[in-house]
Parts: sequence; structure tokens; C-alpha cells
Amino acid sequence: MDIRKKISALVIVFAVLVAVVVFMWQGQEDVQPPGDDVGPEAPQSAVQGPARKDAATETAGLESADAESEDEGEDAGEESAEPKTAEELQEEEDEKKVDAFDSLTDKWMEKDGGEVTMKDMDDFVVAFKSVPAARKDECLHRALNLVSDDHVLLLAGILFDKSIDKEYLELVFNDVLNRDEEVKKLILPKIFKDKDHPCWADTAWILDVTGELPKKENGE
Repeated sequence: MDIRKKISALVIVFAVLVAVVVFMWQGQEDVQPPGDDVGPEAPQSAVQGPARKDAATETAGLESADAESEDEGEDAGEESAEPKTAEELQEEEDEKKVDAFDSLTDKWMEKDGGEVTMKDMDDFVVAFKSVPAARKDECLHRALNLVSDDHVLLLAGILFDKSIDKEYLELVFNDVLNRDEEVKKLILPKIFKDKDHPCWADTAWILDVTGELPKKENGE
């Protein structure tokens, strides 16, 4: 009798242990493995997705607004720029004419040899006449300093044009007097032939003093 009771007790204990083991085993199956994607993080990712999309959309919207603001600023700057006045436009045009004459002077200054043709003289005179009155003196002095004796006929073209103001004719005339003798012999006789030239009297006096007056005028 005692043995049966002991066996029954052992069976009960064993049954309890088996039940505990089965319960624990079932509990482990319900636990989510650490590396599984499905878990507490999934709902959080689902929530963050739209939020990130909204943030990206907002950023793109701000960048677009900034770009539009810059464009509007540039347009406003262009619209606010005042048009040039007639005086400013005239100054620009005058500067172009000065540059054109100076460029022609530079061309002949750098030119080595070569005869000056009538066309060259005409082009030089036309360019000089187009120079604004306020800049003529400056441009002419520059030309007198840079044009060599070999190309002095360019300056003679100005000297022979009686439509040019006397002050500029006299500037060229005085420059010619300081040139080589061959230059003076080439230019002064041509002036002497035109008694209406502003520099005729001075030319006649110089030729008389140097004994170079034409025989007819010298009474011989």
C-alpha cells in the first residue's frame, strides 16, 4: 500500500514537470526572434514614412519659393535700372570716335615704311573731324607726337583742309616746322600756293627768309 502511494506521487510529480516543460516550450515559440523585420519597429516605420515624404515635399517647396524669389529680385533689379540719359549716350558715342582716331594714329605709329596715299589722308582727316570738339586738342597732340616723319603726310592732310579750325591747322603747321628739312620742303610750297590758307603768311615769310620762295614771287 505504501509502495502504491509512492508510485502515484511520483506519477503526479512527473506529470506536473511535463506540463511545466510543455508550457515553457509553447511560450518560447510565441517570442519574436531579434532579427525578424516584423515587430514593434514596423508600425513606427510605417508612421515615419509619410512624415519623411512630407518633409521632403516641404523642402522642395521652400527651394522653389527661394528660386522664384531670386528671379523676381533680378527682374525687379532690371526694371528698376534707369535708362541712360541722352547725355550719357552722347558721351559713349564721343568716346567711340576718340578711340577710332587714336586707333588710326596707333596703326600708323606702328607701321614701318609704306607710302601715305590720298585715301589714307582722307580717312585720317575724316576721323579727326568726327572727334568731339572738347577732345580734338588732346587727340591731335597725341597724333603729332606719335606719327613719324615717314608718315607726316597724314598730318598734312589735316593742314591742307581749310575747313578745320585755324587753331588745329596752326598746331600741325608748327609741328611741321620742327620736322626734318625734307618734310618742310614737301609741305610748305603747297601751302604757299594757296593764299587763302590761314598759314600762308607765315609760310611765305619762312620761304623768303630761307631763300626758297619761288622765283616768280621773289621778283627774279
